[in-house]
Amino acid sequence: MGYFRPGDVALRREVLHGEPWVVTPTRVVRDGPDLLVVYTAPGTEFGFHPHPRTHHWRELGRTRWTGLGKLQLHRPGDAYSVDLYWQGEQRRFAGFYLNLQAPFRRTAHGFDTLDHALDFWAPVDGDWQELDRDEFEEMVADGKYDAAEAEGIRRTAKEVEAMLTDGRTWWDPAWGSWEPDPGWPVPALPAGWEDHPLP
Repeated sequence: MGYFRPGDVALRREVLHGEPWVVTPTRVVRDGPDLLVVYTAPGTEFGFHPHPRTHHWRELGRTRWTGLGKLQLHRPGDAYSVDLYWQGEQRRFAGFYLNLQAPFRRTAHGFDTLDHALDFWAPVDGDWQELDRDEFEEMVADGKYDAAEAEGIRRTAKEVEAMLTDGRTWWDPAWGSWEPDPGWPVPALPAGWEDHPLP
């Protein structure tokens, strides 16, 4: 399966218990053997697949991405992405959000993953912090992740914590100065998005 070109739309799909759950159309910034970078633009519409477990965004009535958009850096095999956020009218870079998730798997239309709830925030003007531990443990108890998956997520969290504590982050901080192409329209869900098969 080939790489996407800058400007292509790639569908970021979450797959839970073997079934598609939610999909977000993203804009490809860079793609290659070592790094996949995608951008979620403000106003991007989410697509919710029929699923036995209703997605929490759908329950909250959250149907589109809000804010200034986010950039996501993915390395093959990593069980997390590095997400960049900006704030305010001046689009000030706020920091790096390490989003624990299943290692991405390429598809013909984008890539599949699954958010793991447990995250870390590393602001530009403060110390890093772990986020959503209680939410993660509640999801384990509720059956979203089985025991083996939960232990793997906890192990990844320890690895990320050690990386942040030691200050040996791998990504280029220059991504904080990145800006989206003003000519890019907000990606839309393609016709038939509900029917894209699993890889």
